[in-house]
Amino acid sequence: MGGIEYLAVALIGGILGSCELLSRYRDEPVKAVLNLAAVCYILVNVVASILALYLIKVFDVDFGLSADEGTKEQVLRVLLAGLAAMAFFRTSLFTARVADQDVPLGPGYVLQVLLNVTDRAVDRGRAKPRAEEIAEIMRDVDFAKARTALPPLCFGLMQNVSPEEQSSVADQVNLIPMPEKGESGQLQSVLLGLLLLGLVGKDVLKAAIAALQGELVVHHPEGTT
Repeated sequence: MGGIEYLAVALIGGILGSCELLSRYRDEPVKAVLNLAAVCYILVNVVASILALYLIKVFDVDFGLSADEGTKEQVLRVLLAGLAAMAFFRTSLFTARVADQDVPLGPGYVLQVLLNVTDRAVDRGRAKPRAEEIAEIMRDVDFAKARTALPPLCFGLMQNVSPEEQSSVADQVNLIPMPEKGESGQLQSVLLGLLLLGLVGKDVLKAAIAALQGELVVHHPEGTT
């Protein structure tokens, strides 16, 4: 039974670590775990859970259960080890002053460093494809019209975008300057698309643009593209 316990607690640690990474990339969450830094982050969570279970067994923690409640004790050990490890490795033991900044030090610092490395690795891998995709998706989209119509439609299609997220996107959209006279507005359209892409994903953004195609399209003068 001991081997099954360690397997179960490793699974809990791996799932919790993976879920944390997946939640950070809503447009393409699977790609968040397909790099070396992400694998290391997940393995740290797995090892922490296994270590927590080992310590529970070494110190013979029985949670006040009697000997005839062995199954309950095993289940409780696995759950506690998996969840306690997650909580412990996200804590800070003390704060140090480094270069005029307060830096929290402790187990949580290790995971934060791995998260930062994972973020950079994922961003570098997705930067070029995202730039090419968003330029194509937002091609011929009139920014002046899209800035007011496209975000609400994307949010409505998703149905589970929180008011806080909608407000944050609206604030960022308002920071995008309107194109000057004579400018195509393509840059502003791409910036708008990037804001929405990170929240709703490529497929939803494409569907929303297709639904408003007649309203959002830029009408080029005859003979131009």
